[in-house]
Amino acid sequence: MEGVSKIFGGFVDMKEGNFRHLLVALDEHQTLWTEPQHEIESHFAKVGSLLGSALTRDRGLTALAHLIPQCPLEILEGKLQYYINVCAKVCNQRGHVATVPLAYDVLKQLLLKSLESSDLNKLIISNIPKLLDNVTSNADSSTRAATLDFLETAMRHYPGVTGSAKNRIEDYLYSLVDSDDASVVHRTGTCLLLLQQIRGGGQHGTLHKKTWDEYQCKLVDSIHELLGRVFEHTPETFDVDENLECLKLPALVVEDEPVDAARRIVTRLLNLICYLEKAVVGAYPVAKPFRPMKLLNVVLRGHSVSCQMMAKNSILENVALGMFLPQIQAQLLKLLDGMVLVLKSYLFPFRNLLTDLFDQCLKGTVTVDGKGRKKSYISLRTKVYGSIAVWCETVKFGSGVEEISDSLLENIVQDVAPYEPEVTLQVNASRQKLSAKAKKKLQKEQNAATALAKNHTSGSLEISKHLQSDYCNEALCLAALRCLAKVLDAAGCFIKPVMQKLLQEKIVSLCVSVFSQLNTGAKQNLYFEPNCRQALLVALNSLIINPHHLCPPPLQYGVTMFSAAESQDPNVDVRSKAAELARGAETLLHPRKEVFYFPLEENAVKDMLAAKKKHPLNAVFFQEKEKRSMPITFEKVKLQECSEMQSESDDSPKEDEPIARVEEITIEEDQPSAVVYDLGDDETEADFNRGELQKSTAEKTVESAAIVLDSEEDNEVELVETEQTNESKRVETPKKASEEPKPAAEEPSVEKLGTPKKPMQSIGDVKTPTSAQKRKPEAEDKSQQSEEVDGKRAKIAEGDDDILARVDDLVAEFVDELNEDV
Repeated sequence: MEGVSKIFGGFVDMKEGNFRHLLVALDEHQTLWTEPQHEIESHFAKVGSLLGSALTRDRGLTALAHLIPQCPLEILEGKLQYYINVCAKVCNQRGHVATVPLAYDVLKQLLLKSLESSDLNKLIISNIPKLLDNVTSNADSSTRAATLDFLETAMRHYPGVTGSAKNRIEDYLYSLVDSDDASVVHRTGTCLLLLQQIRGGGQHGTLHKKTWDEYQCKLVDSIHELLGRVFEHTPETFDVDENLECLKLPALVVEDEPVDAARRIVTRLLNLICYLEKAVVGAYPVAKPFRPMKLLNVVLRGHSVSCQMMAKNSILENVALGMFLPQIQAQLLKLLDGMVLVLKSYLFPFRNLLTDLFDQCLKGTVTVDGKGRKKSYISLRTKVYGSIAVWCETVKFGSGVEEISDSLLENIVQDVAPYEPEVTLQVNASRQKLSAKAKKKLQKEQNAATALAKNHTSGSLEISKHLQSDYCNEALCLAALRCLAKVLDAAGCFIKPVMQKLLQEKIVSLCVSVFSQLNTGAKQNLYFEPNCRQALLVALNSLIINPHHLCPPPLQYGVTMFSAAESQDPNVDVRSKAAELARGAETLLHPRKEVFYFPLEENAVKDMLAAKKKHPLNAVFFQEKEKRSMPITFEKVKLQECSEMQSESDDSPKEDEPIARVEEITIEEDQPSAVVYDLGDDETEADFNRGELQKSTAEKTVESAAIVLDSEEDNEVELVETEQTNESKRVETPKKASEEPKPAAEEPSVEKLGTPKKPMQSIGDVKTPTSAQKRKPEAEDKSQQSEEVDGKRAKIAEGDDDILARVDDLVAEFVDELNEDV
């Protein structure tokens, strides 16, 4: 779209909302950068005018954040220092709260852009110390995220420069340890990990390993210290070292109010666990020296105490800390997931500890009589199911989850089963043959049974209308179904056949109940959510493909359910997943036989070769090789004046021609040249089939060669090969004119590069063309060369036709033999 400059000129008078919308539209078209350079410079001049005024500085910084990533380097090199000065001024003077994040965003973009130019890089390096002086803990909380982004970019791309300000950066990051903002917490953890590598790694990364190990140990000790404060009023059975070396964090301010004090302790504890998780899973220049048992002790200690144990001591502070305990345990499980993803099979020796931990967490969070209402500890149970799925998916058959399969599957079935209202069935007996006394007695019994049925449900009818529902349990059901699929994939064949059968009956009956009521209008509390229905189908498919050898899989039921969901489910994602699972089950019902590869028929090969240059797709499948010239490197060239050579005829020229002796020749080829064998010869074909032809060809070598410069006009180059002998080379003397010439068969073979061969005459140990004795007219030479070239082309064409005919014969023979074998 043209005419962008006309719109760009009205930026000064636009409102903030319209201004941002226009920038997004311009960024979508990307036509601003196709304009002439003077137009682009005028646009940046207008942005500079916006930066000069305090009222319009926000708009200028916003425009810069959008324009810098695509800005030409030649424009940015002249304006970079001005932009840095403006941003540093905004950050130093603590201007408007909304302006400081924009300034840090512009600085971040400038740091990334400076990586593309050495001049910009030098300028940024000289300004980074000045920019780091503005990073203090007294800044407003709304500027923390942008400041951390700038620090992360600076430490990642300029670690050497930021190393001088390590203490200042460390103090600023530690001041954010009590932050409640999740984005600030994650960015702080990333910056703390980068802080361990900005001083250099030393020889073989020893300094990096040392600093990371110290950081790991100090974080673990700091977490243990806070866990001790959380479990201060609860008896623990976990032994912890008393000599703890913690991080130099600010003092924790605890007020007299117990609930607020508990919140502050738990907030710092959750942030430190997040920092440790970032340190475990984050990238690092060298291999991290992990201490698995030291890290696992943090997770095990946090789960060694349950909410029921803390509730036994009913003081207000302990109850308040127990209220936050599920959040602490869920954060520790995230740390465990990071360890599993990084260490993987190195955690095999500790798998019994992990499976016992999962079983303990599920048993400690079971909701008693929780049907028909929101269950307790949903977040924690959901995270436990997620951690089990990560463990099973990572280590697969070595997970050991089959040891707790009974209790695990029991908990899963409880969490995936929807609430079903109770139904009382009454059977009326026939009164035809009863007396009046018996009829009266039967009536009393029926009245009593009706009253019992009314009082059987918990609570009154009013309460059941409002509470008897599975509302808000969908997340727990989804996590349980996904965990079931991963458990079956990892240990389905190890589960007891009885448990397999019971699980099959439960999942199949649940599928029938859910998908038979899709179009009835009845709202399924749990499975009204499409993700839950999709996870239910995946769990059924896992039962089919991971059976026990003593328990047949429910394949027929699965095919029926997949087909019903594919045709009836209202959600497109569920239908797509059902169709995919149905295709997989179809391959189990009707497995494919062995697949044989049959080559194309003879006619198809001929048609393909005939239409090779006509079809548009042939350029992709039949790419022609590029014709590249073969460069020749000449080394150690010695020029000799052939004054001693004498011509044998009277017409030879009086002046001798200079001859160059080449002792070494190096031929550089980008691609090996193709070798074409004449398979029409029976002997050659037999050698080719036995592999002897290729071997004999590869053994040919060139002992020595000479380059003869014919004349300045012809510029012909000839390569002379001499015979290879085991004896030492003999020094030959120049021939006399009276000696008879040797037969042509005994002459060394001559191979000419780039020009056709000419008759050669031996003079000493060098061959010279007859043109050295007698020159022919230039017209005759050209005509002779053209005739020779035409003859060679005719021979090449005849050879190509013979090769194509031979290929056709071979293809026909191969097809006939294949048909006979079939």
